[in-house]
Amino acid sequence: MKPLSITASHVPAGLALEVAGDLDYTNAQELRHAAQDGDLPPGRFLVVDLSELAFCDSSGITALIAAHHHAVAAGAGMVLVAVPARTRRLLHMTGLDQMFDIRDDAASLLGRRGRPAPGAPPRS
Repeated sequence: MKPLSITASHVPAGLALEVAGDLDYTNAQELRHAAQDGDLPPGRFLVVDLSELAFCDSSGITALIAAHHHAVAAGAGMVLVAVPARTRRLLHMTGLDQMFDIRDDAASLLGRRGRPAPGAPPRS
């Protein structure tokens, strides 16, 4: 089991959360808290980088859904970046890939000079 690490930072697009390790029932609330505690201005994005995610169970998926609901309630969008293949398959099998805006990398979210690129808003 790999311990969960969540690093929050403000980026031109909004709030970025880098999630590393195992996201499961023992720690999923940490992701919920990180999403809710960060300053997320309306019209910006909650960018969740999952490139270092080692494992995600149903509690982790539920935490991602809660983070998405928080972003929408704040008038912002949410983008999942670098979703591992196993987690991406789970999102696809459950139909959640239709709810989340999933990008291969964060560069596709940002245009030059850190502004959102044209067409960058999430699909949701």
